[in-house]
Amino acid sequence: MLKKKKMLLLLLCVSAIYNLNAQTKDTIELRSYVREFYFKEPVINVLHDFETKYGMKLRYDKTEVDELKYTGEFLSEKIIDAFAAIIGGIKELTYYIDSEGVYCVVLAKNRPRNRTGVENRQYRGEATRKNLTVTGRIKDQTNGEFLPFATVQVEGNAKIATTTNTDGYFTLYNVPSDTATLIFRYLGYETQYFYLSPEISTDNVFVELQPSVSLLDEVVVVGQREDVLKIPELSIGVIQTTAAKIADLPALGEKDLFRTFQLMPGISAANESSAGMYVRGGTPDQNLVLYDDFTIYHQEHLMGVFSAFNTNAVKDIQLHKGGFDAKYGGRLSSVMEIVGKTGNDKSFNIGGDIGFLGFNGFVELPFGNERGSFFIAGRRSFQSFMYNKFTDVYSENQTSGSMSGGPGGGRFNQRNQQKPESYFYDLNAKLTYNPTKRDILSLSFFNGEDVLDNSRESFGSSFMSGSLTDKTNWGNVGSSLKWSRNKDDKYYFNLLASFSNYYSLRDRQNNVTNSSSTSTTSNVAVMFDQNTDEDNRLFDFSLKFDNELKISGTNRLEFGLNYSNYNIRYRYSQSDSTDILNMRNSGNLLAGYLQDKWTVGEKFTVLPGVRLSFYDVTTRLYPEPRLQAFYKFNDRLKIKGSTGYYYQFVNRIVREDISAGSRDIWLLSDDKGIPVSSSTHYIVGASYETNDFLFDAEAYYKRLYDLSEYTLRFAPSFIDNSGYQEFFYNGEGYSRGVDFLLQKKYGKLTGWIGYTLAETRYKFPIYGDGYYAANQDVTHEFKTVLTYKPRRDLTLSATWIYATGKPYTEPIGGYKLNTPNGGEMNFIVVDKKNNARYPDYHRLDLLAKYDLSFIKKFKSSISVSLFNVYDRANVWYKEFSYDEQVGITETNINLLGFTPNVTLSIQLK
Repeated sequence: MLKKKKMLLLLLCVSAIYNLNAQTKDTIELRSYVREFYFKEPVINVLHDFETKYGMKLRYDKTEVDELKYTGEFLSEKIIDAFAAIIGGIKELTYYIDSEGVYCVVLAKNRPRNRTGVENRQYRGEATRKNLTVTGRIKDQTNGEFLPFATVQVEGNAKIATTTNTDGYFTLYNVPSDTATLIFRYLGYETQYFYLSPEISTDNVFVELQPSVSLLDEVVVVGQREDVLKIPELSIGVIQTTAAKIADLPALGEKDLFRTFQLMPGISAANESSAGMYVRGGTPDQNLVLYDDFTIYHQEHLMGVFSAFNTNAVKDIQLHKGGFDAKYGGRLSSVMEIVGKTGNDKSFNIGGDIGFLGFNGFVELPFGNERGSFFIAGRRSFQSFMYNKFTDVYSENQTSGSMSGGPGGGRFNQRNQQKPESYFYDLNAKLTYNPTKRDILSLSFFNGEDVLDNSRESFGSSFMSGSLTDKTNWGNVGSSLKWSRNKDDKYYFNLLASFSNYYSLRDRQNNVTNSSSTSTTSNVAVMFDQNTDEDNRLFDFSLKFDNELKISGTNRLEFGLNYSNYNIRYRYSQSDSTDILNMRNSGNLLAGYLQDKWTVGEKFTVLPGVRLSFYDVTTRLYPEPRLQAFYKFNDRLKIKGSTGYYYQFVNRIVREDISAGSRDIWLLSDDKGIPVSSSTHYIVGASYETNDFLFDAEAYYKRLYDLSEYTLRFAPSFIDNSGYQEFFYNGEGYSRGVDFLLQKKYGKLTGWIGYTLAETRYKFPIYGDGYYAANQDVTHEFKTVLTYKPRRDLTLSATWIYATGKPYTEPIGGYKLNTPNGGEMNFIVVDKKNNARYPDYHRLDLLAKYDLSFIKKFKSSISVSLFNVYDRANVWYKEFSYDEQVGITETNINLLGFTPNVTLSIQLK
């Protein structure tokens, strides 16, 4: 009986194993053959079936297939045959297979083609030409915009590579044969493989790249790059991004160009109140910011919430953090090169964004059969409940305290009721025309303006009351006219004329009534005014002639001439009649440069250069030698170094103001109180890069000479008007530090971790013999950026920033003096320069962006951004006031707390 049971159990096990094996075979057959019936089924669902049921790797743009349907039946077809039948049966679609084996479904009109319109297929025959030179341009397939700083290389040989210039032109030397495959890459676009063949001309090749499309949940395409910021090959201190990628990161108000770069190591992010760039210890005026090759002197809107650049008008951005080459001059710290959009030269397009703080829109108009386009974009802020978050920074009670000091010391708690009103707008326009395939004419225009009314009413004790009028108006106007010509595969030039105008006007009137009583009088009210007016205007007219000569595949020569005429005036008056400063100056600057990028062998590349400037104000020549060098141990590991000397002729001077906050003014260098400032850069670094990760480290030392500052803290109580110009003081300084970056470049989860250890010190003899911490000094700064794409239409991102506190000058007392005309003036006594520090700064920001596929015929998305999620009270600055009755009053002006925002973006194409 026991044997029968064992036998029965054995038979059951064998049967179970057999059935399981049969089921497995059926499953395999199911995945090997298509058994489907479709009747007017949306194509997007059909493609989803082939991904999830049959394991195909697909790539497509859902907006291109959204409205298409398919009818058909498959009883037992091979997967590839069924897929080909489906796509072949839809006249609007076609497909191709890329080098990674991914099936790319595209509109038939968008099939990769060569410049003659023939589909670009891989050539299987014998090569007929060897060691070729390939020239051409790269453009956006959807709108025809040419793509600057894109990379081109031969497949299988990373050493044969180049990049496009600002107009999208490239020249690639030493291509092995006319059957080679070229790889084209650009941040935010699909990688394109272009197959050469004996029938294809290698002269003036046009290649179109598609913007990146989202991948479905189940599909993982190996090698699909999703990084927001890129460090180009053979560069030192250079970061690149595109406007399309900026939208994937949290922002206060709207997507912001400068604040994206502030998330990288070496660029301070602890300046929430300023969209300006503090690069490796430098100040915003030490950065050369070029928009379509003309200079923008002030780069922020709305109390620093926004940068001055509308991302809808920007195509590409490159930032040089230091050690930049001889092509650029006139600044001590860094260079940001912004290329504006040219507009869609294929079809009409319109779009825009709207959020709680403002709206912007753009229009693109093509003309001349894809030979030109006109682009215009505008932004305007408006008041809303979100705007009140900004005014609350001023109007709510701030942390107030008092310090005893000076005659009549005591304690006093003052409440400032502040009612600021402000708005900004900007306008970008660009007209582009291509008279030939080798020539481009472009006219670019920018206008931006801010109006800020920071007036307030002050209510204090029974001793003092009054009001403050504080109105500021500032802006930028600029334009450039440019002719670019790619003469042949060796020579390229551009000729440019531009102007730039910066202005800043401030009217500050402090009206105070001081009530007191004595033994002989009762409630005597004494009224006195402390009014100031500022007017700063800068005009810059420039001509540039830049040339590029490719001597060989390993030697590229660049040279050019620059001319600038500057006119600057500044007036600072007090009490409506007393001119503290009234300066007008002008000057001419002529500069020439020469540099040679030379690759020695396969591992070593050197870029020596020199820039020579003549400045007629000082009638002196200013030589600026530069050098960059790179050594590649292999395709992953390289070391790099850079050094150079730099001069700055137009300076933004700090006018120290303890009571109302320091101000910045633009002035021209001279042989008197404002010398030509200069700096020397020393940078060394190394990077290690794999397919998935990048580790980059750079150490730097920057020496600064002939810095200028203006302060009245050492002035006597009463001086005549002419004497005020004596209070410009000169000094020197240095900045040193090390930047670390660990970046994950691929996959659904991407991002980076950055850390900077830095020290910035100034020495002005007027403040003492030793060095002191500069205003922008931040010792430790840590940043984490994560972007996650769980599905094709959803992007989640988070950023966290931590920085040690910046320094400020703390007062220790005050006193009052009677003026000769019977008035009264209060003065504050301060301790050593920057003797204290603000609390540490940190915040967490989150973003969720969802693509709205249900809005037909439009590309649209909605973004929800949460700024300062845990409501950290970070200190912006401190205000101090003195009254004989109450002593010193200190007021903390805090930055924004928790601030949500929603932005809707929509465009036709």
